[in-house]
Amino acid sequence: MATFEGLAGMQTLSVPSGAYVKMSPDQLARAARYGIQRNHCTITRLYRQGERAVDFYIVLEGTVQAFWSDAIDGEEHFFSLEPGEFGGELNLLNQRETLVAARALEGSSVLRIPRERFREFLIAEPDIGELVVRTIGQRRQWLVQIGAGGLVLIADGNSSDAEKLARFLEANSYPFRSLDTKRSSEAQAIAQERGLQDADLPAVISGKWMLKRPELRALASKLGILEDVREGITWDVLVVGAGPAGLATAVYAASEGLRTLVLDNYAAGGQAGTSSRIENYLGFSNGISGAELAKQAQVQAEKFGATVAICRTATSIDCSEEPFLVSLDDDSTVAARSVVIATGARYRKLNVASLERFEGAGVHYSVTPIDVHPCLGLPVVMVGGGNSAGQAAMFLSAKGSHVHMLIRGPHLSSTMSDYLVQRIHASKSITLHTCSEVVSLEGANHLSHVTWKSVVTGEKTRFEAEHLFVMIGADPCTTWLRDCVDLDANGFVRTSFGSEVRGLFETSVRGIFAVGDVRSGSVKRVASAVGEGSVVVAAIHRHLGTLGA
Repeated sequence: MATFEGLAGMQTLSVPSGAYVKMSPDQLARAARYGIQRNHCTITRLYRQGERAVDFYIVLEGTVQAFWSDAIDGEEHFFSLEPGEFGGELNLLNQRETLVAARALEGSSVLRIPRERFREFLIAEPDIGELVVRTIGQRRQWLVQIGAGGLVLIADGNSSDAEKLARFLEANSYPFRSLDTKRSSEAQAIAQERGLQDADLPAVISGKWMLKRPELRALASKLGILEDVREGITWDVLVVGAGPAGLATAVYAASEGLRTLVLDNYAAGGQAGTSSRIENYLGFSNGISGAELAKQAQVQAEKFGATVAICRTATSIDCSEEPFLVSLDDDSTVAARSVVIATGARYRKLNVASLERFEGAGVHYSVTPIDVHPCLGLPVVMVGGGNSAGQAAMFLSAKGSHVHMLIRGPHLSSTMSDYLVQRIHASKSITLHTCSEVVSLEGANHLSHVTWKSVVTGEKTRFEAEHLFVMIGADPCTTWLRDCVDLDANGFVRTSFGSEVRGLFETSVRGIFAVGDVRSGSVKRVASAVGEGSVVVAAIHRHLGTLGA
């Protein structure tokens, strides 16, 4: 079994069994048909940290070490792979940079499968493909847990900017360590050594560079997680939005041989990616977090050859002729023979003074680990009566927080699934306040008090709380469509239900489709979004068939 060395107190820690598994002799023999065996008489670097499009390596004899250097002290950390084990992680499925480097030790024998044959290998050998994809997914999770790669986020107290960066890194499964100059002498020493002033924070430090108060796109570029959208290529399918509907479209389109590109302005998952636990999704009897579901869907899409590009925002579309041209916020354009609108909706905000001042400083729109950790055991206020709010309330209450849940109506049953309604009413850690709305927020640098009012009696309640979760629905992200396709009165995209003239979920423009929450009349559920994303591919095939080669 692979072993890990390098971090203080972790020198003898074994790598989790699911993150590094061995291929059987039969699997190794079949893998040999796709690669080249190399014997190394001396220590040989196989690839560097930060490289793109690296090859796939399987250890046949001896030892291969995967390693990285700490961004602060330069100390090297590594884990060793034994015969039968293989290197790499999620970068094998895309064009992103590697988190770690690798070297073969003296006397080692390694099978190298070139990148151009790797996907062929996964598809032609399905049992090995399943093993590899499952393993590299679990490996990335473990690398995130231990902060592999050496990235450090230096924050300055309760900074909304630092929280934004941390959320972005977490949403994109990028490992990092977070240090706070207000709480850590180590962080203070690092800031002083690097010449960082309070105005420079938050800062992100790697072994090769440092960014002060970076924008998300600049950070993504430095981390090597921006995908090349390859201008000049005409894609078969362009999916705008990487929520459940968009990812489902990508999985089915790519698996059927269509050249597929997915764009998202932030990370895979959409609103569903922020759900703490989805318990009524078919096949997951114990539930699954929205983030985990999104990560698995992204891996699945990339396994079939789809390209998922983050920090790419569609700003307009020219639908006057085919191929369609979609303009992005970096002034580049993408051409596609068909377009699937899966941009979902953005969170609605409370109409309360000072709300924006507390965003990232006590006001939350999701229930991710970054949101939950600072409020463990503390009372919180939740606004919203839908399933997302119910799931979040149950999750927070299970973590030791007492949840004060505010809804505008007299009861939950009209807006929430019954299983959640029953649990909320039965919970001693959730207090439901019906016919109530937030009227004011207070605090210095961080939220300290929330005041709500009964819309029936007018009575106000001023409550001491450092955390407010707002889950009151969303508005469609369709401004970029302008006059291209027909929208309903609320801005959602009108679509066909299928006919001889129009395909299922096709908009008023032939070849442009809409699925998921952005579609007018859609059921706002993850399962429904996934269903729409999967079945729309048949209509896409029908459209592409009318265009010819």
